[in-house]
Amino acid sequence: MCNTDSSVTDPAMQVILRDGLNTQTPDEPNSLTDIPTGNAVRGHHESEASYFECKTRSRNYGLFHADQYLNGRTAIYTRQNNNGNRRGLECVEERDYYPYWTPNPWRDIAYLTDDLSRCPYILENSQNTKTVYKCTAPTVTGRTPAVLAPITEAACTTAGGTWTAYSKNIEAPKCVQVDWSRDNHLGNGRFGQPLSYNWTMPLLSSLSGVARYGTTYGSMAKCVLRLRYNISTDDYNPWAINSTYDDNPQKGIVSPVQENPTVDVGADLQGLRLAINTAQFGRTFQDRTHVFYIAPKPAAFGTSKVINLSVRGKRGNIVQTYPAVEYDFMPNRLHLTTSDYLHIQWTGSNTHNNGNPGGDGQTGDAGEGTGGTDRQNFVQMLNKDDNYPIPLDKYATDNIFYKSNCYNLNGTPFATWLDCAVTMATSGQFRTAGAVTAAGTFDPLLNDAPASLIGGVVMKINSAGEYNYMCTRNNNFSNRSQKGVLIVSQ
Repeated sequence: MCNTDSSVTDPAMQVILRDGLNTQTPDEPNSLTDIPTGNAVRGHHESEASYFECKTRSRNYGLFHADQYLNGRTAIYTRQNNNGNRRGLECVEERDYYPYWTPNPWRDIAYLTDDLSRCPYILENSQNTKTVYKCTAPTVTGRTPAVLAPITEAACTTAGGTWTAYSKNIEAPKCVQVDWSRDNHLGNGRFGQPLSYNWTMPLLSSLSGVARYGTTYGSMAKCVLRLRYNISTDDYNPWAINSTYDDNPQKGIVSPVQENPTVDVGADLQGLRLAINTAQFGRTFQDRTHVFYIAPKPAAFGTSKVINLSVRGKRGNIVQTYPAVEYDFMPNRLHLTTSDYLHIQWTGSNTHNNGNPGGDGQTGDAGEGTGGTDRQNFVQMLNKDDNYPIPLDKYATDNIFYKSNCYNLNGTPFATWLDCAVTMATSGQFRTAGAVTAAGTFDPLLNDAPASLIGGVVMKINSAGEYNYMCTRNNNFSNRSQKGVLIVSQ
């Protein structure tokens, strides 16, 4: 989802993205035009109008609710959110169900599934390509919660509304086989590597209705990414079950799954209790990124592929970071060729709160340097089993930077390979070797370095081979090893 331009006139489809200056939830609106004052400094994805329409739109009564009682009639109430709890300005029903039937500003990238027979249905109903509708009219959009917006054409017409079409008319998402992973192992695959999806970033020129921002690196789009994942169950068929299967004792209907049931296993036992929460039995989760930018490829890179290399994880040991992971390069084993460009970048924080009684993780903040801070750097090792970087002056001809052309994000080259190496070793604190000499001092734990490598560094590696690298600060031998390898072919 990206910031929209003036061609998007529907307030519910407009997007103004912002990373918060604090961690407070934005206030909910009381009308289509209400933008609470406090929201100006809080994290912001969907618009206030989008949430207002959600909380005053009829929920879909055809959805399966098992034996859950939903405490409201609007789209903020679902089986897994029966009390209408709010998280940001997202529409809960849209989060929980895909493909969704009411227009929303998200653009689909990929649908990963273990059942490829679903792909035709998914591709046909993605809002990228399918025209979807909502009920609009002054008497409907100015409604109060007591007058709900209908979600069918017939009901909209009866209410005096206008059944209005919305079409993104963009490329269909990819529908591909999801890789195998062991249950409850947080995304690591069969061979111990984190599962991933290689996303080819859209061309800036292809993003219709998206605002552009002039920066020192050229025109950019301001976007966020959402990952949704469904935890399925085979105890009932979610594709074939609807509200006609909801638990209804008055009509003699028993839900196929029930809350904490006591089941008969025979042998004259009185039954055994199962721990089943029907609000979480077959459930959708999501993660969202902070704001990032999509930039045009500099002309200096021609038609070559530009591959992203970043860092995942957070500060702390394996217990303190759970359910995230410790720092790791991503991908930590990357194949590329001498015609490819490698864009190395990372982001971090100076304000982690991992102290008692838990902060934003589990209690503790194990690691080197100032507590609560992220730091990364990129230096080369001769062998992957090493834990010492190679000195730049001693092994210059063996160094990856010596064998590369280095560029800033706008395509301008570094003056020397040594300047590039210094930038990567200091996380951008120093951009030239001369700047280090002029400063006279340098904190070897990178405490004075930026938490993020702003803009990153783009490298074109001109010699085939294997290049092993590490982060000096986070290669803490007791419980972590932050290393990676670049495998470059001709």
